[in-house]
Amino acid sequence: MQRLRGRNTKGDGPPVFSHEFIIQNHADIISCVCMVIFLGLIPQATNKTASSCIFVQYNFTSNDTDNAPRTGSARVDHREPLTLYHHGILDALNVLFYTMVWIIIHALLQEYIWERTVKRLHLSKVKTSKYYDSGCLVVFYFVSLVWGLDYLIKENLMLNPAQLWVGYPHDYMKLSIKFYMLNQMAFWLHCYPELYFMKAKKEEIYSKLVLYTSSFLIIAGAYILQLQRLALILLVFHYIVEFLFHASRLLHYHGKTNLSNPGFQVWQVLFVLARFLTVGVSVLTLWLAALAFIVVIQLWVFFTFLRHQLDRSGGEKKPKDSSPAPKPIKKSTEAKKSPKPQVSPKVETSSKPGKTGKVKDD
Repeated sequence: MQRLRGRNTKGDGPPVFSHEFIIQNHADIISCVCMVIFLGLIPQATNKTASSCIFVQYNFTSNDTDNAPRTGSARVDHREPLTLYHHGILDALNVLFYTMVWIIIHALLQEYIWERTVKRLHLSKVKTSKYYDSGCLVVFYFVSLVWGLDYLIKENLMLNPAQLWVGYPHDYMKLSIKFYMLNQMAFWLHCYPELYFMKAKKEEIYSKLVLYTSSFLIIAGAYILQLQRLALILLVFHYIVEFLFHASRLLHYHGKTNLSNPGFQVWQVLFVLARFLTVGVSVLTLWLAALAFIVVIQLWVFFTFLRHQLDRSGGEKKPKDSSPAPKPIKKSTEAKKSPKPQVSPKVETSSKPGKTGKVKDD
């Protein structure tokens, strides 16, 4: 597991339950907790609680598909029973359990992939931290992107966007989209303890907390307000852009500039297009307060993007303008302040008993 360090024969390992011990062995500790929950399925006394943590709850099976609850889906097989799900308070147990699973997956990726590859690159501490972040996010974005596109194609949401608002509120949903939304919330929730496990620096914590909190609240709000279909298609737009950015950054750190530079250029174009698509789809689906909330979020994201680009362009120009300036100033001030000490030692040391001595005496 991630940074697993056993106590050696000399006994110089970290004390049990110390911060360093928890950081080095957190994946194994959480794995043991998950195993205990799985074992809770065996006894009848704990079966209900354990199944509430592991399996998706609030299912509804109807043999009469004509009178089945509203899902907003146009593709329904009227010959087979329809199993649907709705949300409830027990979904919090699923999110907490899936959060622990994401921590274990993160530890495995960190230990067996990213820590081994970063040793060959010899990056600085700042770039190493960014490399780890991009390594984790690029896997999450890729899996979520493929998962979301698969659902959109199967439900024909791309060609029939009217399903986003027809029959709202969509009280019931299929297992795939509910499991998708729960895992989305669990991933962003697992990022909070990862700040402690990865020993994040103070200057990095604020920006990461803003990303984690905003992502979790938006997805959770869409899930509670039964806007899971709209959230799914907007997340697909967003994840395409973010996946391209983090994949390009990983290629840049590996020295593949012939691939990373075009990737960054395409990312800049797609970032702007994704903002317009998000607002456009929201206009078709939502109105008034909900639409205003989406627009505010997109404006904030677009402002962050512009500020990042301006800081980046300003950082490239500063070294060229400011580097040659201090040198002539220091030399001129030193020459004005102490002209005599520079001349007098040369006269005394280099003078010989001749003409120069006579000139000095006069």
